Amino acid sequence: MASAARAPEERLGAGFRLDGRYELLYPFAQGGMAVVWVARVRGKHGFEKLVAVKVILDELASDENFCRMFLDEARIAAGVRHPNVAQVEDLGDEDGTLYMVLEWVEGDSLSSVYKAVQQRGESFPIDVLLRIMTDACAGLHAAHELRGPDGAFLNVVHRDVSPQNILVSASGMTKLIDFGVAKARDRLAEQTQMGLFKGKAHYAAPEQVRFRKADRRADLWALGVILYQFLSGRLPFEGKSDLDALRILASGQPPPPLPPLPPHVPPAVGQIVAKALQVNADARYTTALDMQRDLEAAMSRPTTTADVAAFARAYLAPRLEQQRRDLVEALSDATAREPGAPASPLLTAALAQASGAPVPVESNTSTALQYLTSGAAAPTLRPWHVALMVAAVTITLGIWTTVILALSGSLKPAPLGVTPASVGAQAPRR
Repeated sequence: MASAARAPEERLGAGFRLDGRYELLYPFAQGGMAVVWVARVRGKHGFEKLVAVKVILDELASDENFCRMFLDEARIAAGVRHPNVAQVEDLGDEDGTLYMVLEWVEGDSLSSVYKAVQQRGESFPIDVLLRIMTDACAGLHAAHELRGPDGAFLNVVHRDVSPQNILVSASGMTKLIDFGVAKARDRLAEQTQMGLFKGKAHYAAPEQVRFRKADRRADLWALGVILYQFLSGRLPFEGKSDLDALRILASGQPPPPLPPLPPHVPPAVGQIVAKALQVNADARYTTALDMQRDLEAAMSRPTTTADVAAFARAYLAPRLEQQRRDLVEALSDATAREPGAPASPLLTAALAQASGAPVPVESNTSTALQYLTSGAAAPTLRPWHVALMVAAVTITLGIWTTVILALSGSLKPAPLGVTPASVGAQAPRR
């Protein structure tokens, strides 16, 4: 499956095109298995689109087990078509290095949102949390209900539901990601080695910790942990280390009673948390859909993705601004690598978005001027930025000079085929 490791100078980097289609712009995140790049795919007639490209780490590219696990994630996630699951759009192999193409989500993880709320010393708004968890339930239910070509359930279990694997977009959408340790009936990868725990300890269900068969109810336990953590400010069964939580759940003994949730948490919400955190899986919710319905009913008022978007933008503003600046810089570098290439619609939009101005349709030149005169802090200027500004100012001054002179009668009508801009560039004769 994997070829020999490539020389250092041949490693993937900004500007590299995977299979000639996906232009890598900049690395966005890295985990223990892969690095995620922001990339651009281009088509005819000026079509451009941002995608996220998950590339398996070089040191794992020759490991058959990791490659199979990577293929598992792509195959399972690609089968789940739901707005609350990040969509897999393609799977490729570049010189022996596997990569997966996913939809690009502008936003950040739920864990980042939680940290931002904590840093301000505030409480996570309950209705917003319920909306996010409701949407996460919807995405999980779609995955749990996945069937194979024969119509039989694939018995998909995410097994790593955590705040790090739930994205909150700037538009308020909740996206479940990372099925890398998911378990399915017909998964390609070999079964987990006995004694090798997968997932994040604090969010693992008792049956996972005890290496027993885990079904969809293990994912619902994880949602219960998240709810308890975000409502109380602490993790259930919290110890001095991750191992403490594992020992408590792995002991087989009834865990100590959980400290009660804060008084401001409605009883209906507390009941949902208690049901999701039953050590006996049979006492938990049977499906994510059941939990989703209870979460919807527990909201004190209707809460929509628009409410989540306003909340996310308020707490993720610095992070979103940095993402946009990184994108502007990366697209600017990409443009500089292709002198004479057509203007990039993505760069036009990114510049306008970073400036907070409406997205124009004219050109990168007008967008750059709008950005630089908006009062927003500008990204690092590149030589081509300066050239565009100079050209734009020169043309604009020429046009206005022509108009003023024409109105004052100093210019005769231009001959057919001569543009006002070209007349304005000449010294007017009196």
